[in-house]
Amino acid sequence: MNYKIDVKQWGRFFSVPCSVVDDYILLSDGDFVKVLLCILCSNSNIISVENLSKQAGVSEEKAEDAIIHWSTLGVISAQTEDGKALDPQPQIHNNQVSASVGTVESISIPKSPTDAKTRVKYSTREIAEKIDANDELKGLFDAMQTVLKRIINGTEMAAILNLYEYYNYSAASILMIAEFCVKIGKNRIAYIEKVAKSWFEQGICTYSEVEAEIVRQEAYQSYEKSIMRVFGVQNKLSKRQQEYVSQWNSMGFSVEMLEIAYDICMNNTNKLSFPYINKILENWVKKNIRTPKQYEKDDTSYKNNMKQTVSGEKKDTSYDLNELQQYLLNYNAVKDGGNKN
Repeated sequence: MNYKIDVKQWGRFFSVPCSVVDDYILLSDGDFVKVLLCILCSNSNIISVENLSKQAGVSEEKAEDAIIHWSTLGVISAQTEDGKALDPQPQIHNNQVSASVGTVESISIPKSPTDAKTRVKYSTREIAEKIDANDELKGLFDAMQTVLKRIINGTEMAAILNLYEYYNYSAASILMIAEFCVKIGKNRIAYIEKVAKSWFEQGICTYSEVEAEIVRQEAYQSYEKSIMRVFGVQNKLSKRQQEYVSQWNSMGFSVEMLEIAYDICMNNTNKLSFPYINKILENWVKKNIRTPKQYEKDDTSYKNNMKQTVSGEKKDTSYDLNELQQYLLNYNAVKDGGNKN
């Protein structure tokens, strides 16, 4: 669909360089664009980072990164109030690095997951020298921009470098973690860094360990989504529901067995109840019922017992209907209004 746009003159206008749209808008952080618009709209050539962050609704660190970003790309020029030219953060663009080179201080690499507690801070010159001297690192930054589909800023480069040097992740491992995060809809460097640090603390450090963890998590996500389809759940699972699903996965129950448990729950209660289904599964664990065939055998035994006329005879089945009904009644009686399903 096409739209006819009429820009009405509500007061003053300001100009935006065409290169912002033609060359950089698809690759630039949205917050950076907001900061640039605030800069271009300003009546003064003296910009306060504090005021700029408030006007654009971003952190001061983000505002400063934006100034460096657009200055590096040549959209604006920036210098300190005393006339000193801004020392820009290095940006990878068309496989080129442009930055000053200075002295690099040594860092301490953690020997084990428990040793890693913080982030090493890198100056602009340190980042520039490391990129210039390391083709693998240069390739990593270039590949990260391809994965993220945008230019990465200096703060983000420092975070990646931290994972590479301080946490000792290989470039291939970092890129694989980034690809996994983007695949699940998390494309911020801060999230990628958080995942990498969390895995490091769990002892997931090498390329093969990272690869195995990604395979495991992808399998679990597929498991969770399949259960949601079987249960007819449209919205995101609550934290408690996620805990149930994780528990069922740890128990080793297939989606097919979850579907059987779901059908029993709906037939007996006429509504979806995660605690009720969990009770069924716990009873199955006690009786070592893990497959549909084992369930069918137990269910057949139950039906045969139902036909017997011996008074008071125990019904040997994988779940006790009366017990489950009483469990659900007790559960509803103690609910305090919170969603425990």
